[in-house]
Amino acid sequence: MNRLSLVALSVLTLPAMGLARSAAGPSGNAPLTGVVREDSGVPVASARVELWFDTRRLASGQTDPSGHFELLPPEDWSEGWRIRVSRLGYEALDAPVPVGVASLDLVLVAAPIAITGLQVDADRDICSARDDRTARELWRLAAARTDPGLDTVGIASYTQLRVDTVTASSSGVPGLIGAEPGTRASAPLLRLSWDRRVQREGYAFPVRRTDSAQSYDSWGYPPLEADFAPHFASESFGNLHTLHVDKADVDGWILRFCGRRKNDPYLEGVIEIGPDTLIRRVEWHFRTEDPQEGAGGWAGFPPSFSEENRQILLPTESVTWRALPGGEVVRRAQWYEGWITVQGDSVPFLPLRTAASGEAR
Repeated sequence: MNRLSLVALSVLTLPAMGLARSAAGPSGNAPLTGVVREDSGVPVASARVELWFDTRRLASGQTDPSGHFELLPPEDWSEGWRIRVSRLGYEALDAPVPVGVASLDLVLVAAPIAITGLQVDADRDICSARDDRTARELWRLAAARTDPGLDTVGIASYTQLRVDTVTASSSGVPGLIGAEPGTRASAPLLRLSWDRRVQREGYAFPVRRTDSAQSYDSWGYPPLEADFAPHFASESFGNLHTLHVDKADVDGWILRFCGRRKNDPYLEGVIEIGPDTLIRRVEWHFRTEDPQEGAGGWAGFPPSFSEENRQILLPTESVTWRALPGGEVVRRAQWYEGWITVQGDSVPFLPLRTAASGEAR
């Protein structure tokens, strides 16, 4: 089986002594396999891998801890297939799948993580538009494709977390370098309590924080970037926000949302929905009274499905930010290896893993 190396947005020339091509190439009976790695050779886990033909996504999946993936196309190979790979901290890859190639060696190039929430566009009020019937229907379609069963299960995931304190003008942070391994878990009752608190008090809660120099007033925020992310497809989110279409094209739609209750801390942001009506990405900004910390975040979602063929709206990656009293910004970039669920009020057990090997211990 032939392997082809793809880097960034280009296809490398095959060497003269390369492996022989497969006779038929990938088909409905032969999976398209491969590995995603950095140019240094380090495998990239939990990368989102998609196979496209024109405007149709034929198959999708994620890489495992060793960077390997397997896609099962629903139809025979056809000229015009493209492979797309995305991962927080790397440039997106979009390249053709050449005739007859059934195994790919994909190389991602490290890139800064864009923190768009640090840039405030004072000339545009995204809350000025009224609720849009088309946007409301699109959101309902996307919400209907998510798995409601998360309300009754405990969830957990291995994570990589990087925290930086930078100036507000900083443009990003590099990939996984310096990230620390950990876990993230929650029970359904905890997520239910977050939902009730949001409905009762809004999207931020007064807290008192202390650092090495001082104690100061601040806000606590619900974990929309992690286990509370299914809130974006919930009935309470729909009731609390107006929606309107900001963009529509062959790649899908961008919906803008804004909180209805301005007397409480509220959200502004965007929901990106693909042409398959799956939620791809959400970005949000918290609007509060003083202290105004310019807090916000974004999360990317995989096209993974439950047994009922519903999208599991739990992120593969996320970034959050919050301004400190001195003008600096604390940012948290998180990568989630893959969420595990267990029915009931408990949470799945995840053995601790060493930072060097990534293996459980």
